[in-house]
Amino acid sequence: MKLAHREIVIALREPFVSNNGVTTQIRQRVVELTWRDLRGLGTARGAEPAGLDACAPALAGASPYGLRAALDALPDVGAATRSAVDMALHDLLGKAVGRPLHQLLGLDGLPVPPTALSIGACPDDELVRRGRALAHWPVLKLKLTAQDDGSRAGVLRSVYPGRIRVDGNGSWDLAQALRVAEELHRHDVELLEQPVAPGRPDDLRQVHERSPVPVFADEDCATPEDVLRLRGHVSGVNIKLVTCGGLSEAHRMILLARACGLRTMLGCKVESALGVSAMAQLAPLADHLDLDGPVGLLDDPFTGVRIDEGTLSLPTGPGIGAITLQQTPTHLGKGLT
Repeated sequence: MKLAHREIVIALREPFVSNNGVTTQIRQRVVELTWRDLRGLGTARGAEPAGLDACAPALAGASPYGLRAALDALPDVGAATRSAVDMALHDLLGKAVGRPLHQLLGLDGLPVPPTALSIGACPDDELVRRGRALAHWPVLKLKLTAQDDGSRAGVLRSVYPGRIRVDGNGSWDLAQALRVAEELHRHDVELLEQPVAPGRPDDLRQVHERSPVPVFADEDCATPEDVLRLRGHVSGVNIKLVTCGGLSEAHRMILLARACGLRTMLGCKVESALGVSAMAQLAPLADHLDLDGPVGLLDDPFTGVRIDEGTLSLPTGPGIGAITLQQTPTHLGKGLT
């Protein structure tokens, strides 16, 4: 098995603003694993070139049928890098047997929840415009910052009748988070994601116990051990491939969360359809989805999962889906290196 990789840069249609800053373009690394005449693709924002190079020797004699052994042989390269390799291995396995990954997992035919569409922090007039334009989406997720008190959820609610979620990205301290939760409840917000900074479990637990809106962990949930630790501290967890290290760990975390009585949300970064199509393979296991990553991209070089006003159609091609690299645009440069 041979490994190649390169970086791609994709522009956003509009700047995306959250408590983490302003995003106008994304950089992600695409991994290609070749085995016999098959090609498996993976990707992750934040995957390190040196880490991927370090993985190549461990995969030299690997087979997609020995996926678990191949993952166990990888060096300690960080979650994002491991996720890209894990994804490519799963893609290869599905292609080797000619089946989509969700079928191999026994998930074919199960219902898939609708995905939320995220709205970044923006002025009220812009929020009203977007809320009206997105009235047919079943779920919207509003990003709030440390300067917000929750009232902007009311601005959105004034023009949008559907389900609203709020993501704080760790914006507030305990007292502020509780006040925000009360305000969100007034506007029929269905859940509040990561209200306090990660690493403050007691504050998170207090918000969970006192909030009239269910609280989900995001930045606080990166590993199966985190799922166990969060039991009793939140109502649910958001699981992302780039954070947990790939499909193998994400699947494990979903099942563990269910056993702990926690609801699950499958999330993503702003990213291409390649990565979102991989996470979508696990979508039938989730309670909530936040898999809108490709929607705001200007020139996504990949196709795969289809998103139609919140409805997810899983790819039917083998592996992680019928992912096709489109006619190479100029920003992709010359082939994989």
